[in-house]
Amino acid sequence: MLKIPKYLPLTIMLLLFISFNNIVNADILNRQVISVGGGNVTAGKETLVYTFGQPFISPTSWPPLQTGFVFPLGSEPPPSCDTTLEEWTCVEFQGLKPSYNIGDLIQIEVNINVKVKRFERVDLWIAIAFPTGDLFFKTDLLINSFAPTPKVFKDSLETMEMSHRIVDLELAPGLGGIFTFYALYVDEGTNPLVDDIAAIKRSELVIKNSTLANE
Repeated sequence: MLKIPKYLPLTIMLLLFISFNNIVNADILNRQVISVGGGNVTAGKETLVYTFGQPFISPTSWPPLQTGFVFPLGSEPPPSCDTTLEEWTCVEFQGLKPSYNIGDLIQIEVNINVKVKRFERVDLWIAIAFPTGDLFFKTDLLINSFAPTPKVFKDSLETMEMSHRIVDLELAPGLGGIFTFYALYVDEGTNPLVDDIAAIKRSELVIKNSTLANE
């Protein structure tokens, strides 16, 4: 659900697995048009209805806003994995630091803990947005293996608890910038790039940022 806070910096961080190549001026939203791919999302009491794949224009009457399944800058969703419930879909990035310098070792693991009904299984999608805007998806169990082709990381999950290392490398010069990690559970067999995200999501979108030094 799109949430429009009353006063926030005029910054937009578009949600999850969108095609960054289609974004026009996505960093600053000020009556600018954005075209992305996805489904439908409805705002809160400000009553904005936005269909992904269609132009999005911010009226001048709106206060500064931040949109998408993104928490306000400087804040994160509280960690929670209540395994006392009947069902849960938990995922977190472990070991990711806010910043890295040249020569630092980057070791990141994804912790997966899920339990759902047999006939309501879920798929887990994981992606990284590079500073260039390119989006790469985790598609297999190999370390440091990401592909530009959208693909689910783990599918048809019913019950699983595991930790898997997705990044293990030494930071070399030339890779600097802000990298954003995404993780999301969706209904089995659905695609968050083209389906209605509000209808298929089975967890909150997990977002983590890290700044890598360039030299």
